[in-house]
Amino acid sequence: MTTQTVEYKTKAFELRNLGYFFLMVFGLQAAKYGYSFFTGQGLSALNISPGIILAVLGSWGPIIAAFVVTGITEGKSGIRNLWQRFWNRNMSVKWLLGVLLIIPAMELVSNLVSRMLNGIDYPFFNLPNPPWMVISVFGSAFIFTGMFEEFGWRGYVLPRFQAKWNALTSSLFLGVIWASWHFGQLFFPEGSNPEPIWGFGIRIILETIIITWIFNNTKGSVLAASLFHAMVNTAPIGIGSAKVFYGVHLLVVIIILLIFGAKKLVRHKSEEET
Repeated sequence: MTTQTVEYKTKAFELRNLGYFFLMVFGLQAAKYGYSFFTGQGLSALNISPGIILAVLGSWGPIIAAFVVTGITEGKSGIRNLWQRFWNRNMSVKWLLGVLLIIPAMELVSNLVSRMLNGIDYPFFNLPNPPWMVISVFGSAFIFTGMFEEFGWRGYVLPRFQAKWNALTSSLFLGVIWASWHFGQLFFPEGSNPEPIWGFGIRIILETIIITWIFNNTKGSVLAASLFHAMVNTAPIGIGSAKVFYGVHLLVVIIILLIFGAKKLVRHKSEEET
């Protein structure tokens, strides 16, 4: 089936193709964690074949599945169109700054509110040592988590979800799926997340709504989604209390919904629909 991209949606939901995509993404992830579990190797110890191969394929599953399924169903033209959506020029300077600054701003607010509520001098910065290494950390996050995940979640899945559901509903479904894909790492010491599972899931779902808002207002820019994803993983400012940070996420999402609406998360049409 040929898919025609219209703004930030596709022409059809494509249930079968989405099924192939998710089967590949979760299958590769399951193979990675399964190999680590049954061999007794931690994630960081998967440094020999076939462990390293499975680790790479599992982590890069979204981008691999996006291009493989697109190539099978749409051919070279589909692959070219998907790749070009990373390089589209529809992201204004205003949105570029917003994408890069919204997470640090949320972290700063969370830190200040946490200080007032708890009376604790939380550290203002969460930077590597030396601090200038944050540049390389951001670059790595941009490529290996931003690009390699967003070509799948936002480049492939989100446009198809929005062909069937509104922006908010699409985000909620995708957020649950995206969080589920990450849950395996919470059970391995080397890949663990200090957040509780419930908190991690809530944050991922709320951030999915924010990314959809960014994605739709930049006419489906995979680059914008990748930059935001990288900023989330870089976390340059200390968040203070995790619960307050979740509350800031919720407040931002509520403001976005009130101003932009749940249907499209955009205030005006940015592109003609044919």
